Amino acid sequence: MFNFEQNPSYFMAKSTKIKGHLLYNALPHVWRELKHENKIEGIYKRKATYISWMVFYAMPPLIWLQKVFFGKRIKAEDLSKKQPIFILGHWRSGTTHLHYLFHKDPQFGTLSNYQSFLFNISILSKSWLKILLSPLMPETRPQDNVKVDPDLPAEEEQPLSVMSTKTGFHTWSFPSNKSYFDKYNTFKGVSEAEKKAWQEDYQTVLKNISYFNDGKRLVLKNPHNTSRVKELLELYPESKFIFIHRNPYDVFVSTRHLMFRAVRVQFLEFVSHEAIEDMIFYFFTHTMKKYIAERDLIPKANLLEVSFDQMEADSGGQIERMYKELNLPGYAAAKPNFDEYLVSVKNYKKNKFRNIRPATKERINKEWKFAFDEWGYEIEQY
Repeated sequence: MFNFEQNPSYFMAKSTKIKGHLLYNALPHVWRELKHENKIEGIYKRKATYISWMVFYAMPPLIWLQKVFFGKRIKAEDLSKKQPIFILGHWRSGTTHLHYLFHKDPQFGTLSNYQSFLFNISILSKSWLKILLSPLMPETRPQDNVKVDPDLPAEEEQPLSVMSTKTGFHTWSFPSNKSYFDKYNTFKGVSEAEKKAWQEDYQTVLKNISYFNDGKRLVLKNPHNTSRVKELLELYPESKFIFIHRNPYDVFVSTRHLMFRAVRVQFLEFVSHEAIEDMIFYFFTHTMKKYIAERDLIPKANLLEVSFDQMEADSGGQIERMYKELNLPGYAAAKPNFDEYLVSVKNYKKNKFRNIRPATKERINKEWKFAFDEWGYEIEQY
């Protein structure tokens, strides 16, 4: 197994390669503002040049056409009658598995990988471009062995990032600039006007997804939303929430692997190994503390908490419990689809790594003690 801690230079070398950066599909004003707010230097300028070419020249005609043909219809989408189901939890906590399960119930709509990657032209092009792109997609995600195809579910934070600067997702591109995370994940120091602007941008994204899914009730999985309970309830007071938690040690090593295998290609600045670990600690602490502080705002009948271990041991039983306790209709009709999916993934092989340096474990024990205490995980000695 590749040892991340012994090979940080390899991590940085890979982050400079020009691959499918998620900002290639950004609106011009978003990319212009990001470049103004952040400094792109050295070897990262080459990647930024490719993004600029796509953003300013290749994509605008298609984006304009989608707006002309579908803009009014998207704007007319109304989510108030079918308020979303939000799957919350830190990255690498099992949220994707649950999202894939809900995707098997045809009454629900999800953001697809295809729509996520080409969000601003996805409705215009879904009848032809998806067919061309399908053979180019990897069979599994870079950070694990989870299957990938154009129709499988994705997270809506990436589409938000190509429509707006108001998202913590931009910290993946500029890790030294935590203001995106602070302002639009935890809403620290944000004015009422700034919060309303974020809510408008977020609703625009959800209306796009709703239109793409013919107005079905949406099931949305987005770790960024874990620290936005208050802001989401202001938009959708009758929405349902499912929160997944996992042993903090496993969250740390798996998130570090995510950074190494997937997030690195989004970097537009040099990031040291130490800075990566600091970012993991910062995100987890502020995300989970804000969730804990705000979860009581959710009516008890609309919130269900479940552990990664419970999902791993009995996904079928847990999904049935969710339908029952959250009063979701249609479980009996969807059960054969759930069973078929669970059979298909029963031999799934999870990544295995638990190499944590004593100093890092000591830091986890100290800074994340609140999470061990909150969800009953045992603190290990270092």
